[in-house]
Amino acid sequence: MAEKKEKIGIEKHIRIADNEINNQIERVMKLPEYKSFNQVVNDALFYGLPILCEKLFGEVQEQKDAAPPLQRQSFGGIDEKSFNVLVRLLKETVLNVTINKSILSSLFHGKCLEYKGCKVNAENFEQGLTSDTPDYLSDYELNGLKKMRR
Repeated sequence: MAEKKEKIGIEKHIRIADNEINNQIERVMKLPEYKSFNQVVNDALFYGLPILCEKLFGEVQEQKDAAPPLQRQSFGGIDEKSFNVLVRLLKETVLNVTINKSILSSLFHGKCLEYKGCKVNAENFEQGLTSDTPDYLSDYELNGLKKMRR
């Protein structure tokens, strides 16, 4: 009887059309801790996919306490304790900015409804159902995020 191999992951194929992204991947692959393209892409997805989902779906995912796939001990002269405090404060800042963005978007949509002569549904407003980023800002925000990553 042949042994059944357990599938470790899902095999996907990608085409990278952006030279800048390809150059970044090549740069990361030169680091000794990266042994394969898959490792680079999996780490990139680990760090970036939650940000994309938050942007597209407005989901704020609670960070797991698990360490990222790659953990280094040297942080450019900053000791690990200080680095962890900085990371925690940045996460707090991101959470607060997300809450502010949601509230401001709700106010924006509520005001637009008022200008159109419509009545603002208080129940929807309280539940955050009008908190989507205004359409005219979505592309601007996405382009800004892309530029920051270059």
